[in-house]
Amino acid sequence: MTERKLVLAGAALAAAVALAGIGGAWAFATPSLSSLPKGPVLARAVERGKLVVGVRRYPRPAPPEAPTPPEPDGFDATLARALAQSLGVPLELVGLDAAAQEAALREGRIDLLVAGVPAHSAQDIAAAPGSYDIGQGLVVALRRGKVQEASALRGATVCVGEGSGYAGAVSQRFGAQPRNYPSSVHAASAFMAGECAALAEDGEVLERLMQNEEWRFYKPLASDLRPPSDAAIRLPEGDAVSRDYLAAALRQWRADGTLTKARGARAGNLQFEITLLKDGFVCHS
Repeated sequence: MTERKLVLAGAALAAAVALAGIGGAWAFATPSLSSLPKGPVLARAVERGKLVVGVRRYPRPAPPEAPTPPEPDGFDATLARALAQSLGVPLELVGLDAAAQEAALREGRIDLLVAGVPAHSAQDIAAAPGSYDIGQGLVVALRRGKVQEASALRGATVCVGEGSGYAGAVSQRFGAQPRNYPSSVHAASAFMAGECAALAEDGEVLERLMQNEEWRFYKPLASDLRPPSDAAIRLPEGDAVSRDYLAAALRQWRADGTLTKARGARAGNLQFEITLLKDGFVCHS
């Protein structure tokens, strides 16, 4: 038991160091943004001296007898941190379950929502143009399972993480039935447990995992999967000036390499967390 706790502590420390490194090393270059006007939403954050951003959250893999509390999604947090830096104010992250995200934005408990692709359009909530997650997806299946060809995905269940644009992609392209889980790690765990016929995730993540010995039982089924909807930064409706600022920030984030680095860090972090599953760790709900 003591040894397991030490392993878990070491894993948690490693993840914390990785996330801290993301924020420190990839700060926004802000000169072009600092001169842009801020609408009411962002102006209030600057006046308050703090930007409050809602993000996805999930518990990291842990021993069965030692569940950990949910923590903010590292990829969402990277963008939120970059936005706060562009405004010159500290960041407050608010980890939210899917059911609470839109209400938190409507009620003013958060300034912005960074939580992947929304499941549906919502009243009174706007989205800044552009996507902060622009990868190409991959679908994998059991090497000797029931689904051996992409055409066999019609009607089949596909595990996806909450806020993943690949849910819509597998539904529209293959007629598959996406099944959502609290995170990409939970989706991978469920897929490995046989809860779904396939798993859809960012290609960079799955390509790394496929190099691991324990993934030799799986094979790529379909590639070049593109989300039909944007992973957009959401804000209260009616603030076009703040929306334009966020769109400009997204363009800069993509142009200066921050997005590429953040996606690489996400892939490495997910590979680490999913690898923990083979050591007896589990995904607590």
